[in-house]
Amino acid sequence: MKSRTRKSLLLSFVISIACCGAVGIYCLLIGNLGSIEARILGTASVAGAASILTMAGAVPWERRRWHPLGPTAVLGTATAMVLVIIAIWMEPRNDLFWKVLGVACVLGVTLPHVGLLSLARLRRQYGWLRRLSVVLITLLGGSITYIILDPPAFYDERIWLRVIGILSIGVVCGTIAVPIMHRVSAIRTREDVKTVELMMTLTCPRCQTSQELPAGRSGCGQCGLKFNIQIEEEQCGTCGYPLYQLVSAECPECGTPIANRPES
Repeated sequence: MKSRTRKSLLLSFVISIACCGAVGIYCLLIGNLGSIEARILGTASVAGAASILTMAGAVPWERRRWHPLGPTAVLGTATAMVLVIIAIWMEPRNDLFWKVLGVACVLGVTLPHVGLLSLARLRRQYGWLRRLSVVLITLLGGSITYIILDPPAFYDERIWLRVIGILSIGVVCGTIAVPIMHRVSAIRTREDVKTVELMMTLTCPRCQTSQELPAGRSGCGQCGLKFNIQIEEEQCGTCGYPLYQLVSAECPECGTPIANRPES
């Protein structure tokens, strides 16, 4: 089901890009961009952007990170896409509709953004960086939502623009820093992990020879038949780190105690 969802989103993204290209070529050939062409181009662009944001929200959903952030992000992005398409084709004049549209767009971007940050595997001493980034993203989204719902007076508008500018800078810095610290955390994590090599006893379906083979790519020692053994490993409920045959009482990445593991 998850694989079908990813394929559908990728397909919709490719179709939207193709539509944008086709409309662009058509407009260049006829030398005119009419209202219908502009609406088709806008709809295809919105569908492509929504596909990317939906995939960003579906990844933490698939990885089971910070549930129910993933499905909420997917729902928020889909709602924003529908409202934007309605605005493109119907051009409603209701102020309430445009406010709801603005809030939906903010949520459609904010939630997938936070979802992507949830995928970073940070050591315990770096966890504050992600928390701070999430707080800044939330404050930025809340500030923009407040301005949409209750536009400030002119003298207050300048103050809010400065606040949004400061929060935006913090969000950009945090978004860049979290993946970097993810890579830094992985360096020592891989060095400190102590695991047991996994071997499995299998009977070759071609020559019926029973033998022990390691996980991953291997081959039958008798007839040379190729094997690719894949095992779904137990994962840490907090950070998603693989725990299969890990000799430790706690996750080496985030320090979360592992259930039913004796203290080492």
